[in-house]
Amino acid sequence: MRGSGRKQVRPRLTAFVVMGLLSACAAPTPLPPAPVMSPDRIAHDVAWLAADERDGRGPGTKGLAAAERYLAEAFERAGFGPGAADGSWFQSFETPIAIHVKHAGLEIAAADAPEFVRGSDFEAFLFSANGQVSAPLVFAGYGITAENEGWDDYAGLDAKGKIVLVLEDRPNGRDGPLGNVHGRGFLRRAYKIANARGHGAVAVLLAPSRTDADGLAAGAGRGNASPTRQPGSVPAAALSRSAAERIVAAAGATSLGELQQRIDSKAKPAPSMLGELTVKLSIEIEREKGPASNVIGVLEGSDSELKHEWVVIGAHYDHLGHGEFGSMAPDQIGTVHNGADDNASGTAGLLELARAFGSQPRARRSLALVAFAGEELGLLGSAAYVDDPPRPLDSTVAMLNLDMIGRLRDGKLTVFNTASSPGFRRIVKRASEGLPLDPIFAGGEFAPSDQSSFYAKRIPVIYFFTGLHHEYHRPDDDAALVHTVGEATVLAVVYRTARAILDADERPDFIGEPVQGHGSAVQSAGYGPYLGTIPDFAPTDQPGVRLQGVRPGSPAEKAGLRGGDRIVSFDGTAVASLEEYAAMLFSASPGERVEILVVRGSERLSFMATLGQRR
Repeated sequence: MRGSGRKQVRPRLTAFVVMGLLSACAAPTPLPPAPVMSPDRIAHDVAWLAADERDGRGPGTKGLAAAERYLAEAFERAGFGPGAADGSWFQSFETPIAIHVKHAGLEIAAADAPEFVRGSDFEAFLFSANGQVSAPLVFAGYGITAENEGWDDYAGLDAKGKIVLVLEDRPNGRDGPLGNVHGRGFLRRAYKIANARGHGAVAVLLAPSRTDADGLAAGAGRGNASPTRQPGSVPAAALSRSAAERIVAAAGATSLGELQQRIDSKAKPAPSMLGELTVKLSIEIEREKGPASNVIGVLEGSDSELKHEWVVIGAHYDHLGHGEFGSMAPDQIGTVHNGADDNASGTAGLLELARAFGSQPRARRSLALVAFAGEELGLLGSAAYVDDPPRPLDSTVAMLNLDMIGRLRDGKLTVFNTASSPGFRRIVKRASEGLPLDPIFAGGEFAPSDQSSFYAKRIPVIYFFTGLHHEYHRPDDDAALVHTVGEATVLAVVYRTARAILDADERPDFIGEPVQGHGSAVQSAGYGPYLGTIPDFAPTDQPGVRLQGVRPGSPAEKAGLRGGDRIVSFDGTAVASLEEYAAMLFSASPGERVEILVVRGSERLSFMATLGQRR
């Protein structure tokens, strides 16, 4: 936790009033002037939300629960009513809140067998499957099967029913036969584990490829500790280099260093049965769950007919806690990540918009302001909203999202998704006239924030964003760095945009955005296999990867995949988790034709897709 001596925000700014009349392109009706947007109020809300006492608004923290109450009280003061289905302010749902290694054990069955100390000699990976395994050990080099590159560490090796020991990295690193750009796909641990399982292995031990890299075991149970991580297909643990050498020595084989040198010196796989050594591996990963809530405030419209239609303005109020997952500063895990711009700025903007709309005559349509929880875990709050909407989803005509709107620089406001409805770009341009900013329009139909949950349900969306910066997902994303005058300007654009949609005679039409630069064939520029699937990050107890959607015009769409499908096999290898799926995809080649098995409802379907080129 940061010390109490950190510089605090002391707003000295006067109220910022944004007013003006805008003329329509096709009609003279001007957009209404925006009411007062106060940098002082924005600064106060950001400072409260991003204070150390909020614990980084991490999942399951008291700080996140306190923020729920703060938001509900602010909505009520602004004149909004509770908008959850049960008549309260809170739409509650269950969410993963923590993941950790509860137990890990490693033994070898040999005379005078050495003991292995958890945390220094070995540790379970957080993506490991739970289980207890006792089986013979085999060595599969770097654990890579790359047919197009003429490399297979499993050639001639019977790994079925065995525990497989594999090395990190690739033969001879970047200077070896897999040192090209395509070879990067084989570096993923999830790939090595899935490939071992595909060859019949029942567990995997990963050892450092460098003799000075004993830290692999020490960090295995802490890295990327997102509580939404699915279990892999088999138990898997990391070894220190010294522990791996002791295991190889107990097998009566040559040293691990000599086995590795045999591969690197000849640039040729050299698997080994490692005698008759039996290894016992036991792992239990504990996944904790707890409650979370979207906070919903509503304001009924004034038109007797149009009040049954809704515009949603949303912003997520959660962040990374103490950086247990998602941190861009892994050496500062355990320090409060305050998330002032991400996304106390958007949340404070939501409260300022509540005050603005609450102080003005009612719009024709009804308005819902939603503070989402669980965004950093994978859009869980917005997914919960659209999967169990407080009011029929077909009555929602548009969703506007505020995520990281506190760093307006040089007047550059990035606006995503205006192509989701024909009139949106024109509305935003009109809303920006006379203000000291320049909207930059971008595509990104599934840009990684809460609006994509609505887009997947074919609801027109707009996403407002002022850009990344060095403090993103780091402990120093503090309130003092939020540009509240700039945010007030952004909120004036959001207010005018929302008001135009709320008062329009017709609801906006939805259109899917075209995909730029992606196709089903290999392109001439860039690298990386491209399929166009959009994973659904909501936690599930089922193996595989559920799709939120597929990108229009992508190889996935052309093959027949669609939102709601659960991918269970990729090119002949079963898929247990998102990590395994991503590893398999990125180890494939652009232009390669692959079979994808999915579960759709009660059916199991097969599709053939030709991977495109990522650009």
